[in-house]
Amino acid sequence: MKLEGQPTGALVGEVAPKTPSEKAGMKTGDVITAVNGKRTSDARELRLMIGSMAPGTKAQIEVNREGQTKTFDVELAEMPAGATEEGPETSPEESGQPEKTTVFGGVAVADITDDVRSALNLPKDVQGAVIAEIDADSRAGKAGLREGDVIQEVNKQPVKNAKDLVAISKKLKANDKILLRVYSQGRRGYVALEPK
Repeated sequence: MKLEGQPTGALVGEVAPKTPSEKAGMKTGDVITAVNGKRTSDARELRLMIGSMAPGTKAQIEVNREGQTKTFDVELAEMPAGATEEGPETSPEESGQPEKTTVFGGVAVADITDDVRSALNLPKDVQGAVIAEIDADSRAGKAGLREGDVIQEVNKQPVKNAKDLVAISKKLKANDKILLRVYSQGRRGYVALEPK
């Protein structure tokens, strides 16, 4: 994910309560730029790096928060199989953080919180659903969409938040051509998702 004037990295779409990252002090909207001194350019690379480390290992996570570099020592935990002792991994009621939802087969989107807005340097007038994770092999990935892009419109229908986007995407058929209005790195433009 590229950010204007900022390093590449993986956007933190959500920090679940009682997790090692929350205890370490990480916040939604942080952009993870390195693990143990090794640079990470996107969420997929970050998952591979973390996945190769054993639970209980201490990792030094470097993040960019509002243009400043911060370092956190995080003790890695076992990835829960769908749920943790505290209940489901993402419970929006208790976390108060944006819930990530997948649309267009491989795009996880979240609401724009104040933290996300400042981390991505988004102007106040930019509304929509921010891409938290994207599969490079999905239609959207192949069309050039990236983490940190904001989807503002789908087929001329305005998108105010992730819920709007999910509702619109459910009405679309797999072979529909989809025209998205996207805010990306300071520019607004249109991206077409070709039928499968």
